Amino acid sequence: MTTYISRERRLYKIGDVSKISGISCRTLRLYDDLGLVEPDLVDDNKYRYYSLKTILTIPVINYFKMMGFSLDEISAMLKCADFRETKRHFTTHLELCDNEERRIAEQRQAIYEWDKLIDEASNVLSVDQAFVNVKFQPKIDLLCMPHHFMGEFAESIISPDFGTFVKRHNNTIMGPVILKFHAFKDALNAACDGEECEIDLLQEAMRPIDDDCRISAGGRMFLSTYHCGKFEDMGKSFERMAAYSKDNKYKLSNEVYERFVTDYWTTYDPNLFVVEILIPIDNTN
Repeated sequence: MTTYISRERRLYKIGDVSKISGISCRTLRLYDDLGLVEPDLVDDNKYRYYSLKTILTIPVINYFKMMGFSLDEISAMLKCADFRETKRHFTTHLELCDNEERRIAEQRQAIYEWDKLIDEASNVLSVDQAFVNVKFQPKIDLLCMPHHFMGEFAESIISPDFGTFVKRHNNTIMGPVILKFHAFKDALNAACDGEECEIDLLQEAMRPIDDDCRISAGGRMFLSTYHCGKFEDMGKSFERMAAYSKDNKYKLSNEVYERFVTDYWTTYDPNLFVVEILIPIDNTN
C-alpha cells in the first residue's frame, strides 16, 4: 500500500482509503465537497492524502447513513457540540421510522385481506353456492360514508368520493367494499332496475375511526347467500332469500348489506364477480 510520510504522520492516498473503507473514490470526493471527510493534505498535483484519524470518520458516516440520515444531516451532527441537537435529529428520525413501520404494516394487512377475498371467491366459484344459510356475524366498527346510488354498481364500489373521504379522516381501509341499503326494496330495485336510492358505503378501517363516520354492524344472526356473476342479476338471489325467510318463518330487518368479495377492484370479468348478501334476522319463531 502506497503511503506519503509527512511530519511523523502517515497519510494514505485516496485509492488506498477507498480500499480500506470500501467506498469509491468518487464518493470520497463528494464527501470532501460536502465537508464530511476532508483530506489532511492536497499536494501540488492535487492528490488527496488522509490520516487514519480522518479515515475513521467514514464508519461513523456509514452507520448514520444506515439509520437513514441524509449527508447534510450527518454533516451537521458530526460538527454538533451539543447532545440536545443530536437528540433532536434522532427524535425526528424515530418518528419517521414509526410512520414508515405503520405504512408497511398497513400495506401488508391490505394485501393479506385482499388475498383472503380472492381465496373466498375462488372457493365460492368452485362449488354450488346457490343456497341460503344462517350465520352469526361478529360485531365490527366500520368507516361509513352516506352515498347516493346512481344506478351503476361500479360508481359506488369504486368511488373517488369515498377515497377522498377516507383520506380526509386520516384513515386507510382494507377488505371488501360493503353497500348498506336501508330497505330491502331499495336493494332489490337497485339490482333489477338500477333505481337510485340513498345508501351507506362501508369498509373496515385500519386506524381508529372518528365518531362522526363510524357505524357498528354485526353482533347478530344474518341470512346469507352468495351471488356470482353480474351484480345487476342479484334480483334472483334476493328472491331466493325472500323465499327462504318465508319458508322458515324468519322475520328480517329491512336493511341489506352487500359485501363485495371480488368486483371491479380485482377483475373486470363479471364471471368472476362474487358478492355476499347479508340480511339481519330480527328474531326467529
